Amino acid sequence: MKNANKDYYKRVYGKVNASDELKERLMDMKNMENRNRKNKRTAWKAAVAAAAVVVALPAGIFAATKYWGIGDFMSEYGGTTLSPEANDLIETDIEQVKKDEEAEQMPVEFTVRESLCDRGSVSIIVEARAKERGKYLLIGPDSEETDPVSDLGIKKDKRRMGQYAKDKGLEILRVGTGFDYQSGFFPDSCSVEYKQVEDDVLNLCIRAEREKDQNDLHVVLSNTVQRAPGSDPIVSTNSFELTDKSSSDQMEYKAKRAMKVKGTSAEVTKVTVEKTEVGNYINIYYTYSEEVEEDALMFRMKNSKDSEEWEFKTGRTDKLEDGTYRCRLDYESGELPKTCVLEAFDYEEKNVFEQFKVSLSR
Repeated sequence: MKNANKDYYKRVYGKVNASDELKERLMDMKNMENRNRKNKRTAWKAAVAAAAVVVALPAGIFAATKYWGIGDFMSEYGGTTLSPEANDLIETDIEQVKKDEEAEQMPVEFTVRESLCDRGSVSIIVEARAKERGKYLLIGPDSEETDPVSDLGIKKDKRRMGQYAKDKGLEILRVGTGFDYQSGFFPDSCSVEYKQVEDDVLNLCIRAEREKDQNDLHVVLSNTVQRAPGSDPIVSTNSFELTDKSSSDQMEYKAKRAMKVKGTSAEVTKVTVEKTEVGNYINIYYTYSEEVEEDALMFRMKNSKDSEEWEFKTGRTDKLEDGTYRCRLDYESGELPKTCVLEAFDYEEKNVFEQFKVSLSR
């Protein structure tokens, strides 16, 4: 998974003149993924996928599909397949308001092509297309001119991006997108993946978590173009409404005995489940001694003691206001087993502390 937010917002907004409140919100986006540091497994899986994120798409495929969609990103980089029911929830005819703050200077048009929203997550496809074709090379917001063009899917070419652009007479533009500080829907964490379609067409996929109390689905995306690293960005916005047409089934997994984790001071107090067409969202609530590092303990769901983990998508651990913890695990959609195993293990995945047999309860 290509998480462009961290370096992107640091580079793009570090020198922007803005109010203190605006700067705080923008820099919050830089840190959106910091909470995932507690989930080392998630960060590791993200890093593995990052190497192949920006890959050129053959022109014939582009002509047939017009853009790289949510399902394509999920299957290519997340290793997950959207169910037919989830595919039916994808919005493609999106009424949006576009605003170029500096229309005469903005060389790229940004268009929201797809959106998918359920009770636990949001995915958005944005197409960045140069207004004047054949003049630019669009690259990701965290790409460097010294990066190899193989990162763009140009195989057997040893040139760097800067040299490639120079040889073809193209100007490099770094493009990015993310939730604007004015957005009604403003998630705690998100990631941005991107895929090159042509030299001057880039598709970006924003994925974000959605909490139960996030009922405002008005989205404002801030799109940026930089002509040089560290330069002031040219900004445009797209605003639109997310639509949640998903169904939701809320349940719990319960154990017959107290779920005290051997070898630690932790005790699991509740395991909630929310099932939609898009995914199965598991929340594991537990207490933990302040003396123990909170990232020393992780959880996963398995069908049995010796089976593999469910099809994992993402996850993180949060410390709640009352001093307890919540581990959120997002899994691929599918039927939930009536009985399964909740496994507690250390973040290096070397030791399994405890396995609890749990049963589904409505």
